[in-house]
Amino acid sequence: MSRLFRVLLLILLTSTLQAADLRLPRLFADHMVFQRNQPTKIWGWAAPGQKITITFDGQKTKVKADAEGNFEAFLEGKTAGGPYEMTIKGDTTYQFSDILIGDVWIAGGQSNMEWKLSWNVNNWKEEVKDAEYPNVRFFQVPNVFAATPQKDIEEGEWLIANEANVANFSAVAWFFAKRNHLEKDIPVGIIESHWGGTPAEAWASAETLAKTPGYEEAAKKILNPEVPWDEFEKENEAKDARKWELMRDSVGAVTSGAQALDFDDSKWEELDLPCNCKMTDLAWLRREVQLSPDSVEKVQLYISNVVQEAFVFFNGELLWMKKWNDAIQPLDIPTELIREGKNVITYRVANSWDNNVYFGRPGEMWLDVDGEKLSLEGDWRYSNDIEDKIPMAVKMFQLPTFLYNAKIAPIGGYTARGAIWYQGESNADKPQYYHELFSNVIKDWRELWGEDFAFLYVQLANFMERKDQPTDSDWARLREAQTATLDQPKTGMAITIDIGDANDIHPRNKQDVGKRLWLVAEKVSYGKDIVYSGPTLAGHQFANGRAYLTFENVGGGLKSSTDKIKGFAIAGEDKKFYWAKEVWIDGTGVVLESPEVPNPVAVRYAWGDNPEATLYNEEGLPAVPFRTDDWERVY
Repeated sequence: MSRLFRVLLLILLTSTLQAADLRLPRLFADHMVFQRNQPTKIWGWAAPGQKITITFDGQKTKVKADAEGNFEAFLEGKTAGGPYEMTIKGDTTYQFSDILIGDVWIAGGQSNMEWKLSWNVNNWKEEVKDAEYPNVRFFQVPNVFAATPQKDIEEGEWLIANEANVANFSAVAWFFAKRNHLEKDIPVGIIESHWGGTPAEAWASAETLAKTPGYEEAAKKILNPEVPWDEFEKENEAKDARKWELMRDSVGAVTSGAQALDFDDSKWEELDLPCNCKMTDLAWLRREVQLSPDSVEKVQLYISNVVQEAFVFFNGELLWMKKWNDAIQPLDIPTELIREGKNVITYRVANSWDNNVYFGRPGEMWLDVDGEKLSLEGDWRYSNDIEDKIPMAVKMFQLPTFLYNAKIAPIGGYTARGAIWYQGESNADKPQYYHELFSNVIKDWRELWGEDFAFLYVQLANFMERKDQPTDSDWARLREAQTATLDQPKTGMAITIDIGDANDIHPRNKQDVGKRLWLVAEKVSYGKDIVYSGPTLAGHQFANGRAYLTFENVGGGLKSSTDKIKGFAIAGEDKKFYWAKEVWIDGTGVVLESPEVPNPVAVRYAWGDNPEATLYNEEGLPAVPFRTDDWERVY
């Protein structure tokens, strides 16, 4: 059953129920958490004119459904506590138990917010053992999309934090919620509403996107489709189902015989891997190695950056089936598989995301034979003609406004303190639009939750290869747009430029992300006078061949994580950047110079995909990446 069909069915059922029965949003359920110190909105649907009575901890509120069958009421705000019970009575009676009052946060964004604790987050098993916190509850909004705003979500339940449940919680949200709970000694509710690989425009309303530069035409197409969305999705889902059937068909892969030791690959294309060459569909890669079983005790195979899913064979035997979120570790090759002389390593790789296969990195392709690494870089044979081509479907959950409609609009009435957000990777190819787009997402959400709704977000972490020389970068410019979004009221940003992973867009250190988000929350939402951010550029000037920079948020002072301060680049009127050769801290500022730039006019710090960032405050928070110029990107 397609998602859109389920949504249409839900609408049909809703209209039928409204004829007689009282109905409440799915978010209202046992174990829910209400936001403290704010009026709590209670809403739902009933027959027009039906009288509804809400009873909660001594409060009794009466309301009547309007002519369209909608009703809403507000309970008086209460301080943290519980558990409580609530009864909502009309033609049907609902009774809810174990309700707590504390702080409620919406956890939004893409895969780095979605990333579950059990997805190999650092020390996740130890964390699960320390998970018995019954006053922390999570609700996961299902992954459904819609072309128009929905009134309710299809499913979901409030889960109590314990050893059985926590492993499937968002790791970032968990570390944030746990600190919130322990430091404020109050219940905490997290509503997870995220989806991996989604751009920010998927989380904004169509009306807003129609007025957002860069997205006007896309919004028009959403509002006025050439083909009805339910028809489009039916065809699209058939393509998507076939794609996954092919990608994970291990039987079909083995039946092809392309993994066999003596398979004839002489007509395959020869590639010098790793490379930026185009590999697509079900990509088969073979490499011969010479071994002798009599002189081998232990063999391990390691090839990094295998994107996205793979079957790995050695001499025809399947060693591993890699799923998209599996971490790549050295694979032990059973010694009984080793033959005298010719041995064959075979990978069958496919990428569901964009059908572009990536395979290996320099220095990260090897066979370890009894402690000696044999490089697997160089000649490989490649073919994507062994099996059927992958049909590529449109990722409808990425379409503008489709997630706002299905995952935000239906929950927008639920009173909450604010949002924590980790997103941006999927917009890094268009950083020039992100500031206004992201600002409009925040404004859209505040239309639902109120102007006092805090919006706290994570700046993109360092990722990809580190460059030897200063370079421009879309990721750096996306980070700049994120920093600029601090011009929106009651926003805050956690800096993660030092805790990413060059080889993985999903860094496994989520503990520090949650910790830094919580510091931002303490300042922005709770008004606590603390150092919550790393050093932020406050001003700059150039004189005598030097650049003089001043900073805010220096806390106990500036420091470097290395003996030599790195990450600063300096340029003259020719706009060519060089690394600063001399950099030193001067009070709450930094002075730098370079012999290649006698008359500097611009400075950049931590500017790149994966820059070396060494400037911190004494509180251990990294400086915010910045540039002093406004020069256009040169591609």
